[in-house]
Amino acid sequence: MIGSRPLAAATFVLCLASGSRADPGLAEAEWQPGSSNVEPASEAAPEPRDESSLDPARRALDTAVAVGPGALVHGAGHVAAGRSDTGRRLALTQAAGLGTMVGGLAGLAVTGASRYLVGPLALAVIAGGGLFFLPWAADVYGTVAYPEGSGAAPRYAPLLVSELGHRYVYDPQFRYRHFLVESVDLRLSAFRLAASGWFALDDEHARVRVLGGYRLSGPRPTEAAADGSFVDLEAALTQHRFDSDGFRVTTGEVSLNARRDLARWDAALTGSFVEGGFGLGLQRFEYRVPGMEIEPDINDLLLARFAFGFYLGRGESSGEAQLFYDHRHDDYAAGLKLPGLGSGVAGHLGFDARWFWGHWGLRAEGQVGSAWVGGASFLFRQGVR
Repeated sequence: MIGSRPLAAATFVLCLASGSRADPGLAEAEWQPGSSNVEPASEAAPEPRDESSLDPARRALDTAVAVGPGALVHGAGHVAAGRSDTGRRLALTQAAGLGTMVGGLAGLAVTGASRYLVGPLALAVIAGGGLFFLPWAADVYGTVAYPEGSGAAPRYAPLLVSELGHRYVYDPQFRYRHFLVESVDLRLSAFRLAASGWFALDDEHARVRVLGGYRLSGPRPTEAAADGSFVDLEAALTQHRFDSDGFRVTTGEVSLNARRDLARWDAALTGSFVEGGFGLGLQRFEYRVPGMEIEPDINDLLLARFAFGFYLGRGESSGEAQLFYDHRHDDYAAGLKLPGLGSGVAGHLGFDARWFWGHWGLRAEGQVGSAWVGGASFLFRQGVR
C-alpha cells in the first residue's frame, strides 16, 4: 500500500484545488513558499440586495432554506437571499465533490479495494466527501452571518500557546475514562515545535506526541498575513502506551495541511474558512506479554482531514470554532462505529472551539467515532499582537 501513497497525495491535492479555485479571478492570490504576507485575492463582491433581506424574519427564512432544501442542493439559502452567484458556486462545488466521491467508491468496488490502489481511491472518496459536505456548512453560515461575518482572523500567529485540561473518553474496550491533557506549541518565525500528552488518571495508559512543522505561507509571530489562510508542512512522532493491556504503538508521520479563508473565494462568506490535509504514517506495534516473545507488527496509516470553521470576534477577545472529519484511526475516537461491514472504516467526526481574552483562553472539543471523547482546557498564549 505504501507504494500507492504518492498517487493518493496527488489525488487529494487536485480535489482541494478544484474546490478553492472556482473563481478565475483568484489566480493572483496563489501562496508563495517562504512568504507569509501574501496579498489577498480579489474578493468577489456580493450581489446587491434590498434592505428587507437583513430583517431578522427574512434572515430566519433564508437560514431555514439553507438548512432544509439546502441540505439537498447546497447554495439554496444564498439563492433565496438574493446572492445567486454564491449559491451557484456552492452548488457546483457540491457537484464536483459528489462526482469525485462516487468515482472513488466505484474504483474501490471495481478493484476490490486492491492494496495497490486503495490509497489514492480512498483519498478521492474523502476529498470528494469534503467538497460535497462543506458547501452546505458554508451555505448555512452565509445566511446567518452575512454581511459582517462572525469575526476576523488574527494577522499574526502567537509565539507560544500552552494548554492544561481534562478529557473524558468512553470506549467500552478499555478501562480508562479520565485524562489529564497538557500541551505546548512554540512558533519561531516559520518553524513550529509542539509537544502534547494525554495521561490517564485511572489506568496505566498515556499518549505522548512531538511535532515539528514549517509554515510555507500564512500568519507568523513576526510577520503579518492578509488573513488566516495558511499552508503547513508537518512531521510528528507519537507513542501510545497501552501498558495495562500489554502493548504500545509508535507512529511516525508526515502531512501537509492547509486553511483557506472563504472571503478569498466569495465575499458573502467573510469570516469563515475551510481546512484540508493529507499525510502518510508508519506504525510499529510492540507487544509486552509476560513469558512470551512476539515480533512487532508494522502497518501503514492513511491521514486525511477536512473541516469548516468560522472566526469569533475581533482583536484580543476573539477565537474560532470548527466542525471536522478526521480519517486517522490511531487516536482515541478512531473509526466511526456504524451498522454492518462498514463499521470502523471511516474516520471520526468532531468539533473544536477556542476563545481568548488577551493572554488567557478556553478550549472545548468533542469527537465521536468508535469512542466518545469530550472535555475542556485552559489556554495561555504569549506574543499576541
